[in-house]
Amino acid sequence: MITPCTTSDIPALAALLRGLQSHHAAHLPQRFHDRATEADLRDVLHDALSEGAELLAYRVEGVPRGYLMWRWRERPASALEHPARLAQLDHIWTDPSWRRRGIARRLIAAFEARAARSGATGWIVALHSFNAASRGLMAGAGAQPSVEVLEKRLAPV
Repeated sequence: MITPCTTSDIPALAALLRGLQSHHAAHLPQRFHDRATEADLRDVLHDALSEGAELLAYRVEGVPRGYLMWRWRERPASALEHPARLAQLDHIWTDPSWRRRGIARRLIAAFEARAARSGATGWIVALHSFNAASRGLMAGAGAQPSVEVLEKRLAPV
């Protein structure tokens, strides 16, 4: 069952966030680390909720086994662009023992439906280039490349 999360879910979600953070740290150690305490991870989620982020959890017997976090990105009309109300997918993670069951795909479908009901003109997600699995998941949900960001790391001086 997929349901919205509240602050009472933060301890369980922090454990899932640890998995996501460890995944990023393993692939991009020059940017990410996995030294955050449980309190640090709970603070990240609490701050996100207090700043308007929305979280959905896939629950089995009341326990979150996967989650998705998203935020609104409003873009006013400008001389160059039309206005847009975009839902920005920030995090998605499924506990490794619960993978290959369609949980992430169902979380994306629920997120998309909620965003559409709230007036979204579309949704966006930023992917790390190492994450082929996430790229495949997003493409399977119908997302297509729109902007490519390139990064160059400079040697410390």
